[in-house]
Amino acid sequence: MLVDKGSALCDMADYNLFDKLGGNIQKKKLEKALEMLRDEDPRELRKRLGNIDTQEILEKIDEFDMDKLSQMGISMDEIRSRVTERDFEKLINVLGPDGVIIAQRLRSLLR
Repeated sequence: MLVDKGSALCDMADYNLFDKLGGNIQKKKLEKALEMLRDEDPRELRKRLGNIDTQEILEKIDEFDMDKLSQMGISMDEIRSRVTERDFEKLINVLGPDGVIIAQRLRSLLR
């Protein structure tokens, strides 16, 4: 079987390109979420979030893999430096009991 190495390299480049694009999108979403968390009133955030599915959020957090995040160009060191304990406290305030679970999971991810 013949393998077109040029095509394989192109596929790898596309994969890395898609990872980077996906990482940029995720990075922008994270930046927007942090901005909203810091700048908006907790009551307004509760209204905007409505009835969020905590289980879905936890599943998304579990999907994060350090290698995958690195391939996507997302620096955990940068995220760690930007997220404060005050952010976690406000998250818990906004989400209530579910916020405690989500904050704990995020803290463990950032360690």
